[in-house]
Amino acid sequence: MIKKTIKILLIGLAATLIRIIGQLLIPTGEQTVLGPSVFAQNGTMPLAFTVYGIFAYSLIASLFLLIQNQLNGNRILQGLKYGLACSVIWIVYLWEPLPHVAAIDRITYPIADSLALIVMGLMLGVLFGNPQPLAEKSKNTLTFFPILTITFCFLLGRIIQYLVFDIYSSFGDKPLETIFWCLITGIVLACVMTWLNHFIPCKSQAKRAVILGCLLFGADLFLFNFFMPLVFAADIPDLILRTCIDILAVTIGCLAFKHRCKEGELNAEK
Repeated sequence: MIKKTIKILLIGLAATLIRIIGQLLIPTGEQTVLGPSVFAQNGTMPLAFTVYGIFAYSLIASLFLLIQNQLNGNRILQGLKYGLACSVIWIVYLWEPLPHVAAIDRITYPIADSLALIVMGLMLGVLFGNPQPLAEKSKNTLTFFPILTITFCFLLGRIIQYLVFDIYSSFGDKPLETIFWCLITGIVLACVMTWLNHFIPCKSQAKRAVILGCLLFGADLFLFNFFMPLVFAADIPDLILRTCIDILAVTIGCLAFKHRCKEGELNAEK
């Protein structure tokens, strides 16, 4: 257990270093919507970013252990698949139309974050990949109903956030662009969750939804969103609200998955 924890922390450290290097290469932009965070004001942002980065990437890396024995392909490919899945989620959220986000940020930040997550994935494959991967399964296909359900739940959750809670967004100025982003993001999240669903050990429908929505998606989103207060004076209650509703919406949508257990799997669970 100690060796495994050390490996996870090393992966978190490596991913954080890659992310810091990427941040240093990103052109410094100017925005007047959000003020600087308390860490930026007192000069401790580099330290806070490093500590939080190691924690966040290590925790995200540890979630790979939930699916490592179910993945197919060689060890490198196993880890790369997971890193890319995390990267896709971060990218669509980085494309969210928000008042403080500059056009160039929608290019530079996805590249920097993706590099860190890909390195994380590759290291996970080397250190934790299954040396005897499972054969490719014919069930690894995207099914229409869960994708439609998750997309609808995410879109509904976002509309509630905009109209009822008036969360921080560009909905007032750019309603069509914001709703279009919600639709695309819902579809992307649904596809990622559908892919991950194939690698969850056979559990009850509710447990599978919790693993997918609250852990593999929820923890990833929560850790991603809370990089923001390290840089900007963000509205923390607003950030918590939007994060929790998104997680809840996707988790509810994941209830649409119906796992068909093999006889051996059913016996193993009894």
